[in-house]
Amino acid sequence: MILLTRYAIIKKRYARQVAQGAESAHNSGDDSFAQKLSALIQIPTVSWTDRDKIDPALFRQFQSRLEELFPLVHGNLTRDLHGDYGIIYHWKGRDSSLKPVLFLAHYDVVPAEEKGGEAWTEEPFSGLIKEGELWGRGTLDIKTQLAFQLETAERLLGEGWQPERDIWFAFGGDEEISGREGAQKMAEVLKNRGLRFEFILDEGGVIARDQLAFLKGRPAALIGLEEKGFVTFKISASGASGHSSMPTREGTAIGRLSKGIVRLEKRLFPSRLTPVMRNMLERLVPWVSFPLGVLFANLWLTAPLIRFVFSRSPVTDSLIRTTQAVTVFKGGEQENILPGEATCLVNHRILPGDTIKSLERRHRRTLRDPGLTLEDAGNWPSNDPIAGADSEGSGFRLIQEVLEETHPEVVAVPFLVNGSTDSKYYRELSDQILRFTPLVLRPEDIASIHGVNEKVSLENLRKGLEFYTRLFRRL
Repeated sequence: MILLTRYAIIKKRYARQVAQGAESAHNSGDDSFAQKLSALIQIPTVSWTDRDKIDPALFRQFQSRLEELFPLVHGNLTRDLHGDYGIIYHWKGRDSSLKPVLFLAHYDVVPAEEKGGEAWTEEPFSGLIKEGELWGRGTLDIKTQLAFQLETAERLLGEGWQPERDIWFAFGGDEEISGREGAQKMAEVLKNRGLRFEFILDEGGVIARDQLAFLKGRPAALIGLEEKGFVTFKISASGASGHSSMPTREGTAIGRLSKGIVRLEKRLFPSRLTPVMRNMLERLVPWVSFPLGVLFANLWLTAPLIRFVFSRSPVTDSLIRTTQAVTVFKGGEQENILPGEATCLVNHRILPGDTIKSLERRHRRTLRDPGLTLEDAGNWPSNDPIAGADSEGSGFRLIQEVLEETHPEVVAVPFLVNGSTDSKYYRELSDQILRFTPLVLRPEDIASIHGVNEKVSLENLRKGLEFYTRLFRRL
């Protein structure tokens, strides 16, 4: 009886969410926006891990192109450039007593190299508009978000509209290779100005269609309220070098390191449902089958079963535990020489509740070998998880309300972001960091991000632009 009562309460609490969005959203504007985005896609602002391959001139070209495409923005907003990659815009509002909001995006992209049998159907930097789709690297990750924000400002300025509160934009050009030169520096600039934001909106979640089977076709807006942390540890083993015909009985550095890796991989991090994930499941109760709804509504009892089910798939398993993956292994140079050292890199995505320090302590106990050294690899900025924003906060509720108008078929739920975004640098500037882009994506679309044949539908662009227009008007 208790289980059914709680099911009824949870279902009633969150059923209102979609019921209010009865009218279909209408398309807004024309395809001139797609032409602007196409022009931005054609500038290959590629971030290479080998920074010597990066062409700063292309990034300056992108910045100049923004001035040409959005003249009202550049005539009315203050713009500051920070280094080769950071762009900050400030749109003055009418009421200085209101806390400002901050919108983030990045305009660098990953390389569009073809690997194995995969090949682009259209040129990755063509910006080709064909059969209702815009092709190219950056259409989904994530020049579109930047373009949504500036085009919305451009159109509203053309109407003579001014926001109630100040709106800030911060666009980075090196997110794909850590964001140290873009987002990190811009966050420091905003912090030094004493700014605190009502909420911050970055990339991270999308409208997932055909990705949650239990929703029976209903798309879900995954609004990232918390983000996993990131650290890569370097583990090293030393051994006696020399001729391979005379190995020591203690074994080689490679063998010693390998034993340590085996111990690490056998010991998974414990699973748990964070408060954000619990709230996500509860908000899905009205839209899933009755048996599943009862399970989601009674996590106080059923959480162990949910964790077990989630653990069966790598995708859902990553949402309930800190993950570890050995991604690089180096040792030895020649088959007849004993290596003096062997090293490996172990990458971690840290679930909220764990920390870099707690991972380090755990690994030292697991390795059980004082001859193995453990240290931060230092190739990428490490960070602890970003705590979840409140799903009852003004930012989440605002996005939810706008989606009810522009995408009434969607269920909006809080979400844990697995990847690392620029928002980690802004964690001291707001209690509400949200990660969401209003694009309806299927599994094949998600696969094209950092893959081949990345493209976005013109319908997505029209509805996304309407989303931002309504969002800005409500600020």
